[in-house]
This record gives sequence, structure tokens and C-alpha cells, in this order.
Amino acid sequence: MKNSIIATYLFLTALLYPVTEIFAQQQIKEWDLRTCIDYALENNIQIKKQQQSVATSKINFTQSKAARLPDLNAGLGQSFTNQKSTQGASGQEQSFTGNYSLQSQMVLYNGNKLNNTISQQELYVKSSELSVKESENNIELAITTAYLKILYARESVINAENILASSETTSKRAKILYESGYIAESNYAQVQSQYSNDKYSLVLANNSMSTLMLQLKQLLELGMNEDISIKFPDLNESQVLKLIPAKHDVYNTALEVMPEVENGKLNVDIAEMDLMIAKAGLLPSLSLSASAATGYNSLTTTTFPTQLGNNFYQNAGLSLNIPIFNNKQVKSGISKAKIGIETAKLSQAEIQKNLLTEVETAYLDAQSAQQRFQSASEQLKYTLISYSLVEEQFNLGMKNTVELITEKNKYLTAQQEYLQAKYTAILNYKILDFYQNKPIEL
Repeated sequence: MKNSIIATYLFLTALLYPVTEIFAQQQIKEWDLRTCIDYALENNIQIKKQQQSVATSKINFTQSKAARLPDLNAGLGQSFTNQKSTQGASGQEQSFTGNYSLQSQMVLYNGNKLNNTISQQELYVKSSELSVKESENNIELAITTAYLKILYARESVINAENILASSETTSKRAKILYESGYIAESNYAQVQSQYSNDKYSLVLANNSMSTLMLQLKQLLELGMNEDISIKFPDLNESQVLKLIPAKHDVYNTALEVMPEVENGKLNVDIAEMDLMIAKAGLLPSLSLSASAATGYNSLTTTTFPTQLGNNFYQNAGLSLNIPIFNNKQVKSGISKAKIGIETAKLSQAEIQKNLLTEVETAYLDAQSAQQRFQSASEQLKYTLISYSLVEEQFNLGMKNTVELITEKNKYLTAQQEYLQAKYTAILNYKILDFYQNKPIEL
């Protein structure tokens, strides 16, 4: 009997185990901000495309180094000839001939063009890697912005739900007052209208939340049937009113860590390499070549192996090419390369100027958002007190519906202002963290 129970237990366990596994896999994990960023960095299509560019640059770099080596080519030729007899007799004679060869050539000197090309291709690899980092930074900022918008939307939903609950209570109280003859029908209708507006506001808040969730899913490259559950951290006042770092320190750090700044410097170096490569066209080039060949002819009386041995020859030589006139192609290339250097330097200066603008803007936005939050906090505190008092007086029949709705709308405006200031301050502070190469976390 005992063995039978154990066997039944093992059977049911084996039967239910796959179901349990499927259920566990279907459970939706909570996504915090760091999880969203890390997932996007791994799965974003634009970043993957940039990584393919890095792979291509590495192939070009490897190929440029291989240009230092000698090449080797084999040649095989077979031909059939039909002609008049060369022996004085009438008629035709046919012959088969064959030629076999190996050729090799190597550049010994070409104005250091090969070495400069290799160095330039290595710079292209570094530049493409920095472009990947730029894309990663862009997606990190986009995810952070989308995530904080969802947190803002979620608090808006909670506020809308609380307002609706309060409005429902007021509506019920107004109905009692109306039926008791304490308020007119017009006042009761105004309360009901406000109650309907609050219902609609909750619908809009939920729709906004759903839209923002969809935008985050799209940034994460998630499929249509994949759901996410956002983790909502508790962001208190200390998270909002953090000490803002000095603007000068933020900018100096950004100059050192931002990939676009380093990429700007690399582009200047690449342009200078273009100039050195172009100048190589003014210098002589020296090449070494070598070949070995043999062949046979069917009209010859000697045997095939003997012919191959007798006809085998080797050749080696040096070739010096001295440029004299090339229709100004080299001079034009040099002039274009010089213009390219100036353009790259201007682009580098523009990058640094844009970065300064971004840092200054983020710094001022962070300052103003914190000040706005402090003012909004105080405003919300007093409008809540005022609204609570008016609502209490309305319930006692001491205030009319117009006064109640006016105070309520003031409170709603103050509430939205508070939330906007709160999440704007957090976002701008995180942007300053980003420019200081600090991980963005909540």
C-alpha cells in the first residue's frame, strides 16, 4: 500500500512538473530602470547594426595589413593550333601547347602609403566602436525618459482614482442634500457633471499609461505578445532634492568620457592620415616581382617532362615608378585632404560646443526643476487644506457647488504641477549623472 502511494505521488509530480515550469516561465518579471536599459543595450536593432559596422571595419583593418605581404598567382594555359604544314608538304598540321607559371609581387616602398593606410583603418575601427557607444548612450537616455514618464503616469492614475473616490463621496452627499431640499437641482447637476468629468479623467490617465507602456516596449524591441510589469520605486523628496554638482565639473567630465568627443578627435586624425596618403602620390614607388614558368609544344619531338624541364625559367626584378605628371590628380587629392582636416576640426569644435550647450541646459533644468518642485510642494499642501475645508463646509451646507468645484480644480492643478516638477527634477538629475559617466539607476 505504501509503495502504491509513493508511486502515485511520483507519477503526479512528473505529470505536474511541466505545467509548473510553464507557469513559472509565463510569470511576468518586474522591470526596473536598470533592467530595461541593460535589455535594450543587448537587443536594440540600431545598436546591432552599429556592431556590424565594427565587424566590417575590423575586416578592412585586417585586409590593409595583408597588403604588406607579397601576392602569389598561378597561371595555366592550354591552346590548340591548326595551320598549314611548316614542313613544306601540303595539308594542315595541328599542335597543342601549354604554359604554366607562378607570379608574385610585393611593394617595397610607396611613400609610406601602406603603413598610413593601416593606421587609418585602425582608427576607423576605434571610431566605429565609439559610434556603438554613442548609440548605446542615446538608447539609455531614451529608456530613462520613457521609464520616468511611466512613473509619472502611474502617479497620475493613482491621483485620478483618489479624486474619483472623493468625487463619488461628494456626489452621494450632494444627492442626500438635494433630496433633503438643502441644495437646488442646478447645484446637484454641477456635482454630477464634475463626477462624470473625474471618471473621464481616470480613463484618460489609464490610456496615457498604456500608451507610454507601449512606447517603452517598442524601445525594448519586445514583441506584440510580450508583456512587462514595471517596478515602481518609492521616490521620496530626498531623491528629488539631491545636491546638484558644479556645472564646470560636469562639463569637464563629459569632455573626457563622452564617445562623440573622442570620435571627433579620431575624425581629425583620420583626415590627417588622408593627407599623408595623398602626399605619397608625389613620391616614387618600388616593387619587387618574381615569376617562374614553363611550357610545352606537341610539335616538338622531345617528351613532355623533358620539355617542361628545358623550358623552365625563373625571373626576378625591381620596378621603380616615378610620378612626373598625372593630370593634377595627386595635387587635387592633397588639396581635398587639407579641406577635410579643416572640416574635421570644425566638426570637433561643434561637438564640444553642442556638449557644453547640453550640459548647461541640463544643469539649468535641474536647478529650475528643484525650485519648481519646492514651490509646487508648498502650493499642493495649502490647496489640499483649502479644498478639504471647502469640501467639509459643502457637506455641512455652508458652501455651494461652484465654490467646491473651483477649489477642487485648484487642487487638481496643483497636484499635476507637483508631479510634473517631481519627475522633471529626477530626470534632469539623471541626465547630469549620465554626463558624469555614472550608471543611471533609481
